[in-house]
Amino acid sequence: MNITESLWQDPNRMSGAVCFRGTRIPVAILFDYLEHGELDEFFEGYPDVTKEQVHAVLEASKELVTGQFVLGTFH
Repeated sequence: MNITESLWQDPNRMSGAVCFRGTRIPVAILFDYLEHGELDEFFEGYPDVTKEQVHAVLEASKELVTGQFVLGTFH
């Protein structure tokens, strides 16, 4: 699963926040949980988000930080 299959963004929904596709769960919440080392708790609290979606977000984040990702618009 790639990043565009994992996320969606609509300026008219959820205040334009980037969310996991098929949900209204902002990706920013994942990073809040990761910051506190609570990935298991994230999945418990947000069971609609798949491990594949999280993996795609983390891989794209890694690529962004290492300069290998081209920013684009999520639909």
